[in-house]
Amino acid sequence: MKNLWKFICFCFVGGTSALVGILAFNLFFWLGFKFIISQILSFPLAITYNFVLNRNITFSARGTRLKKQILRWVIIYTISTIVNLFTSVLVVGFLGGGTLNANIAVISGIVVSIPIGFFGSLLWAFKKPTEEIIVS
Repeated sequence: MKNLWKFICFCFVGGTSALVGILAFNLFFWLGFKFIISQILSFPLAITYNFVLNRNITFSARGTRLKKQILRWVIIYTISTIVNLFTSVLVVGFLGGGTLNANIAVISGIVVSIPIGFFGSLLWAFKKPTEEIIVS
C-alpha cells in the first residue's frame, strides 16, 4: 500500500513535470526550433522539477547523500529520457509532422518511460539505506 501511494505521488509529480516539459516543448517548437531540438531543450526543465519534487515529496529522501542520489537519478533518467526520445521520434515518424502529432508523440514517449523512472527511483536512486543492526 505504501508503494501504491508513492506511485500515485510519482505519477502526480510526473504529470506536472510532463506539463512543464510540454509547455517548454511547445514554446521552443512555436519559436521555430525543430522537433528533436525542442524535445532536447525541454527535458532539463522538466527533469529538474521532477527530481526536486520526487526527492523531497514522493520518496522523502532528504536524509540520504545528495551526490549519490543525483548520480543514480541521472543514470536512471538518462535511460528513461533515451527511451522517451526514441519512442517520441518513432511515433512522430509514424504519424507525420504537425503540432498535434508532435504532441501525441511527446505524450507517448512520456507514458512509455514512466515505469523506468518509477522503479529506478524507488529501487535505486532514492532507496533509503537499511539500518544496520549493531551487536554489542
